[in-house]
Amino acid sequence: MKLTILGSGAWEGIPAPFCSCTTCHTAIENPTSKNSRTRPQFLFETDAGKFLIEISPDIRLQSTRFKLPPITNFIVSHWHFDHMYGLHELLSWMKKLNKKPTLYCSAKTKEVINAEFGYLPLIVEVLPPFEQIILYDVRITPFPVYHMFGRDNDILEENLDNTYGYLLEYDNKKIAYLGDYYRIPKTSLEKIQNVDVLIADGTYLFTDEYKDLKSNHIHNEKILELTKRTHAKTVYYHSISHLTHKTHDELQKLLPASHFISYDGMEISL
Repeated sequence: MKLTILGSGAWEGIPAPFCSCTTCHTAIENPTSKNSRTRPQFLFETDAGKFLIEISPDIRLQSTRFKLPPITNFIVSHWHFDHMYGLHELLSWMKKLNKKPTLYCSAKTKEVINAEFGYLPLIVEVLPPFEQIILYDVRITPFPVYHMFGRDNDILEENLDNTYGYLLEYDNKKIAYLGDYYRIPKTSLEKIQNVDVLIADGTYLFTDEYKDLKSNHIHNEKILELTKRTHAKTVYYHSISHLTHKTHDELQKLLPASHFISYDGMEISL
């Protein structure tokens, strides 16, 4: 199985619109560097086929830059703009297909898709928590996480169905994908122990920006504390924000061994 991180940036991307911070300026000066980041999207490939996790608003740019083949299966962690609203880019392409693409997601995400994307020729399949599917020989298990503070915080773990992470298993290898989160339920955390690869949110790595607010993300060292609790063999951080006020290389130097800052186009083979 091969994973390509097509987009490694947070919701605003880097450079962010109308921003003149040092991090964004570095990306503007060298738009092909690792400091230039589009919004999150992940390509998974096996001999049987290819699928995407997340549908980035930058999918048009990513599909041409990385010469993506037609993708007809999508998995989405939640319904926030930077993780799903690339769907708007796909209408003309969907009309040319002989079959409707299939999107897999949580129940709450489907509610938003029905309301915002009802015009698309699309099949939406709800995945109940921990109920497995097999896609191109990959066993995929959704698990709930706490992400949207105002919606999720008072919901019991057993009733959580808003934002998902995913465990992907293929040929005795395991990849865990954590989109956005501020807390991981105990059952979900147990599910992803000792994985070969953990793909984890790094929006607020080494920064306390917006920490005083009721945030949808964890911050600073708490990110490393959580990822270390999974005992993953290797950790890659995605959704990197200009709010870190650090370049790719500066962030990488602060990480422990076997922890890496991802970049657009990064390939991981298992």
